[in-house]
Amino acid sequence: MVPVWISALVVALPTYLYARLVRGVDRFEQEPTKYLVAAFVWGALPAAMLALIVQVIFGLPIAALLGEEASQSIGAIVLAPVSEELFKGLAVAALFFWRRREFDGWVDGIVYGSTVGFGFAYIENIIYLSSTQNIEEWIRLFFLRVIVFGFLHGFYTSLIGIGFGFARHSPPVLGALAVILGCAAAIVTHAIHNASVVLGEATEGGSLLITLINYGLLAVLMLGLRVVSRHNDRQMFKTYLADEVPEVITAQAYAALSGQRTSPPFKLSAQLKHLAGELAQRKRQLLRYNEHDGGEIERLRAQLRALNASAESTTI
Repeated sequence: MVPVWISALVVALPTYLYARLVRGVDRFEQEPTKYLVAAFVWGALPAAMLALIVQVIFGLPIAALLGEEASQSIGAIVLAPVSEELFKGLAVAALFFWRRREFDGWVDGIVYGSTVGFGFAYIENIIYLSSTQNIEEWIRLFFLRVIVFGFLHGFYTSLIGIGFGFARHSPPVLGALAVILGCAAAIVTHAIHNASVVLGEATEGGSLLITLINYGLLAVLMLGLRVVSRHNDRQMFKTYLADEVPEVITAQAYAALSGQRTSPPFKLSAQLKHLAGELAQRKRQLLRYNEHDGGEIERLRAQLRALNASAESTTI
């Protein structure tokens, strides 16, 4: 039996890499680390514990009425998807309502939602790995749960985040509908995965094809949204930073941010991308949605001017 602490250490690295990869969807206006840590911790501790409590509370009477085997199947296919996604979704809802200015749309919803999901998966994977009886079983389970299906919980809760993201700038009724649809999509895709695994033996492995299709469609969706996000970023820079040239950012920086080719190629620093992303987003919120910035736009302009001045002095 592999010690718990070894499982915790080994699972930590791929979990971190998955979270970093999804965070890269928001290339220019990355979310504050403290909120991402809070989202991860919620998924790993409160969400996991609350979901387990609910599953036990409802699972016991089901077992008494229908038997242990039926209780396990219903728990996996119904109770687990519903309880886990709703409790994970609470963290996304909390960020949406209490840190609204940091929740700008569906891209942020993907980042926050997936981070919660990865936190949940981290603890769940440790629990499953700790139940293995030998190293061969541990390796097989690690490969399947952490490597092959490592993104699943992140994908599920990303769908809830997307729902909240669309609700960010929608009328109340449409916003509520978006959140409901996002939660429903997370629960249904989670249930499809669990059902196909539960039915694997009964169907002689045939249902596992549904597992792969379900996972593949989620992966394609996330990759497609990444492409859409890149296009939207460039359009946002093109629209909201055009009047900042050349006083705040240089023409070369503006061209690079807008996806235009420059000669010679202009290298964007991480700080420049972050500040330009924040400025474009705050201007978008002000001009398109009339959300007052509290002086942030001028602060960001001052920081970009100082960054440009520093870069110019370095090259002289």
